[in-house]
Amino acid sequence: MAIRYWLVVQPLDRARELVELGVVQVPWGVREPLERMRQADGVVLYSPRETNPDGEPLRAAVQAGRVLTDAPLQQGGYARAPWRHEVEWLPEARIAPIRPLRDLLDLTRDDRWWGERLRDGFVELTRRDFEILEDAVRRPAPDPSGYMLRTLRETGYPGRMPDEPRDDRPRLIR
Repeated sequence: MAIRYWLVVQPLDRARELVELGVVQVPWGVREPLERMRQADGVVLYSPRETNPDGEPLRAAVQAGRVLTDAPLQQGGYARAPWRHEVEWLPEARIAPIRPLRDLLDLTRDDRWWGERLRDGFVELTRRDFEILEDAVRRPAPDPSGYMLRTLRETGYPGRMPDEPRDDRPRLIR
């Protein structure tokens, strides 16, 4: 079965709870939308506000991950317990405002009323949109250390000391 991609709408405070628990849940904890998700599907959490219903507007992607379970689970054991999927979230994520991405995303491009589609709290994304949002929330790699930069300048190859014998490994073009 093909991998699919989803956007789930939750306020920031609720999204942080879900990430901490390692799960995804649609608003109201209903099962039906989650039944469409399968293992390895991509998920992005989008937060229109910091808290519901009257929090400060945020309008940002806050986390991305992959579904680990094939069927939704009801955690808590009670009839009113929410339905969830287990998710492996990115180890560190940053809040990525949606405004700079609006012209890039199929979800928002040329659609003045795109926010209306988010009212159900669950929208299928294109693979391209998922990858853009996942990249936006992913923390950037740290800057290279001074040692690494110095070694690269001196040897043309990262990680090799100047006194090591030269071999036929590829070198950076200067």
